[in-house]
Formats: sequence, structure tokens, C-alpha cells
Amino acid sequence: ALQGIKGHIWEQFYLPTQLKNRLLWSPGNTGPLGVSQQVVTVHDTSVLDHPEWFERKFAFWYSALLPRLIRKVRAIITVSEFSKSRILRFTGVDPKRVHVIHNGVDQRFCPVDRKTVKDVTSGLGLSDPYVLFVGSLEPRKNLKLLLEAWRRDRFEGVTLAVVGTAGHLFQQFQLDSMPPGVRFLGRVEDDLLPSLYSGAAAFVYGSVYEGFGLPPLEALACGCPVAVSDIPPHREVCGQAAVYFDPYNREDLSHKLQHVLRLNEAERTSVADRTIQRASLYRWETAAAKTWQILSEQAN
Repeated sequence: ALQGIKGHIWEQFYLPTQLKNRLLWSPGNTGPLGVSQQVVTVHDTSVLDHPEWFERKFAFWYSALLPRLIRKVRAIITVSEFSKSRILRFTGVDPKRVHVIHNGVDQRFCPVDRKTVKDVTSGLGLSDPYVLFVGSLEPRKNLKLLLEAWRRDRFEGVTLAVVGTAGHLFQQFQLDSMPPGVRFLGRVEDDLLPSLYSGAAAFVYGSVYEGFGLPPLEALACGCPVAVSDIPPHREVCGQAAVYFDPYNREDLSHKLQHVLRLNEAERTSVADRTIQRASLYRWETAAAKTWQILSEQAN
């Protein structure tokens, strides 16, 4: 894949010459400004809401590009009502041009049998009970709050398993001075994730900003009790199937997580039924069909 300035040149100048009057679908938050016969998928407007989270050149480029692109194209697809509201806020386009199509959850995310779970967790050096975090390790994921909870609150005997790729953020945390009971697993193969979700005493996700938030949905599909930050996209996606906490309040996070960890077997079974039912509402086949319908309408 072309990256950096070469990628921008290819997208903005070369790609338009190859379209031959055909409709272009740009699925990744960007597209050529010179092409109005286009549908663009905008997953979130984080670069407009929080430019300070990004490198200065990236933020400058996309803050200029994205609103202009959205105003120019035929239709916009986005992944949540929250993202739609932010798109309308920044661009003022006709709401009828912005179509919400929720993400799906892959069918491999389902409850895994105990033996397989044990094999996977043992292979990773994990022992029960553990609380799981899965996500990109960037400031908005708010992992700092979770680590602070493990440092200051009472989670004795419970491991916090962190799955994600370490970048500049983890240099700030200084891996060698992590709180006791925290295991940084780094990148884990996708095929192992259903077992990790299935075996977890809870999944926790304290992000302060999302367009959708896929890891909580994956955890729901595996029957795992889920505790997530109380932000609009999580309410929209998880509904009544999750426990919510204030992402700026460590004590609230710890209180809600302790509640989840105290669930008995019958309560966990009831929670699993509810989470699996909720996750069943989100299918990639549905997302694909709705996307195809919009593309067909715009092409004609």
C-alpha cells in the first residue's frame, strides 16, 4: 500500500484518471477531492473533534480535506448515529445524504469451549481470573485509567491482560514499572481472540472517543461480561448488554468492574445470554447488503 505523500498523490491525482465515469466508493475516511461521483465511508470525525491526538501534518491535511470531501460527494456512509451527528455538525450537509450502517461482528466471535480456552490462555501464560482489554494503544483508549485502577484499587488475584501493539503511548507508561497484576500480551493472533474473550472474567474498555467500538461487540458475541465507558457510541452499540462507567472517574470504573467480577455462575449465564443476543444484531452480511444498496442507488 502506498503511504505518506505518495499515497496522497496517487489518491488525489492518479486515481481520478482511472475511473472512466464510474462511481467510486472510498471506504476509509478519505478520497479524491476532484471526484464528485463518489460515496465515502467516514468512520468517525476524531481528527476534527480532537486534532491534538494526531501528528500535526496529518491533522492539518485531514481537517482541511474531510469536510470538503463530505460536502462534495454524492453520499456518505458512517457507522453510528453518533458519527452521523458529528458529520452534520462539522459540514452542515443534508442529513438524508448521510447513511448509518453499523459494523458487524465476525462469525468466529462466539463462545469457545473451556478446553480450548485453557489451551490458549496457558499458551499465553495467563491464569484465571483475568480481565481483558483489547484495542489499539493510543491516548483516546484511556488505558491509563485502567492501569491506575490496578495500581490503586483492590484487584488482588485478578490479572489485567492487555492486548494491543505498544507504541509511543506505552513509552509513557514505562512497561517495566507497570502495576502488579498487569500482563502486557502485545499483539495476539486474531484466531486466539475468541478464546481470550470467552475465558475472561470481564472485558473492560474505557475509551473516551469512538465512532463505533468493535472490541466490546466482539466480547459481547463471546458471552463475556462487558464494562465500557459511558459514551454515546457504546450506548448505541451495546444497549442494555453492558455495564457503563464514567471514563474520567477511576473509582467509578473500579466499582463497576468489581460488581461484574462478583457475578455468580447463574448471573454470568444470564449475562452471556443477553450479550450474545445483542451481538447477533450486528452482521457483516447486513452491512454489506445495505452498502451495496446505497452504491447501486448512487451509480444509477
